Amino acid sequence: MNAALRRWAVRLLVDGKSDERLAVCAFTLECSRYERCDAARIMITIQDKSAFHAMLEVRSRFEKPDIVLQVCDACGDQQWITVFNGVLDAVTGGNDAALYGLECRDYLAFLLDTRVTCSWSNRTPLDIVRESVELAGLNFRHDDSDVWGQEYCGQFWQIEHRRLAATTQCRFQTAFDLVFSVARDHGLDCYADGKTICLHQQRDSSRTTVHIPQAVTARAFRHDLGLATDVVVGVRSWDSRQRAGSIIYYDGQNFSTAPPGAGAALHTFRVTGHRMDEIRRLAIGKYRRIVSHAFEARLVMPALAGLMPRHFMSLDEGIIDKDRTLSVDAVTHRFDIAEGYRQEVVLRDRLF
Repeated sequence: MNAALRRWAVRLLVDGKSDERLAVCAFTLECSRYERCDAARIMITIQDKSAFHAMLEVRSRFEKPDIVLQVCDACGDQQWITVFNGVLDAVTGGNDAALYGLECRDYLAFLLDTRVTCSWSNRTPLDIVRESVELAGLNFRHDDSDVWGQEYCGQFWQIEHRRLAATTQCRFQTAFDLVFSVARDHGLDCYADGKTICLHQQRDSSRTTVHIPQAVTARAFRHDLGLATDVVVGVRSWDSRQRAGSIIYYDGQNFSTAPPGAGAALHTFRVTGHRMDEIRRLAIGKYRRIVSHAFEARLVMPALAGLMPRHFMSLDEGIIDKDRTLSVDAVTHRFDIAEGYRQEVVLRDRLF
């Protein structure tokens, strides 16, 4: 069925149960592949307010209510599709006594709320991620075929994190900090799938879902000429224990120890105590993150079932400047009874 003609039904599950006395009026979901929680604001009407408030009285920290938001095509196969699974953070109200707002985050929120106060030695990055996730009461999943994180990292790495934390008003390290630091350094995708934290290599369009948009109502694209060519990333490592330093430059194809010419767009980064293979890996990751901003497209369209960050979308010349298959970086879902269900999509041309 054409996306513009679909009629959507919505239901909310609280702790895995659907309550007919609770109806969803509208919702906004902000989902992205960036280093932050997916967030939801869900507007509901409640018939039995006393039972709802009683459920919330003793729920806090890691005992917050589990929220699942599902949609289905009321004119189609009527199969429920989960668009959000997370925890309830706050409840809001206003002039309408029966209308409530639910503010929710996905289960990455548990990593943010977990302070890692212990130290370690003789741990690999994979061990650190697994233990941090388990400390937050979540499950961990990674692709066994991915070969990464076999080297040890210990106290010196922790001290460096605390030095950097001084610039953020001494906020102590969280499980979120540790997990995303490892993911960023190794070029991995990290996200929550329900109560499971997933960590795996970034996947190109041949290994995941590719969507074709329909009935696009608004479109825009941006081509940054400053990032189109001659982008060079430099990474410098300094080991204070051995009083030795290393530096490498990467232009997207080749590594060099000589700095680029004055006409290059040079981006430099500094790390501590890294080996040459780690510096090369960091340079590749930094380069890919920077040049992904060279081209960006934004679409507004009727909702596509199952669309989420890390998928891909194929666009033709009728939508942007030329045929492209782009990575879905962010999706904002908006639903209300009057306007229906629509999505705002941010796409970028990422390297994998």
